[in-house]
Amino acid sequence: MPFYEYRCSHCGHSLTKLQSMSAPALTTCPECHQETLVKLISASNCDLKGVGVFGNSKNPFKCESRAAAPSSPCASCPASK
Repeated sequence: MPFYEYRCSHCGHSLTKLQSMSAPALTTCPECHQETLVKLISASNCDLKGVGVFGNSKNPFKCESRAAAPSSPCASCPASK
């Protein structure tokens, strides 16, 4: 379930709420009790964890033998025919 951020346009109170994506947006401010809560748009947080996350030095799928291209095409290569 994602976290949603809200801010009251009346009193300025802000809050973060853990809600399901299908839950209706909050509208009542818990501080001033006005119907003036606005859902904010914020950056999402995505943590890539574990083996195989590309972009780091621990990439187990990196093939060192393919790092250098051959200087000339091989005999079975279509480019050499």
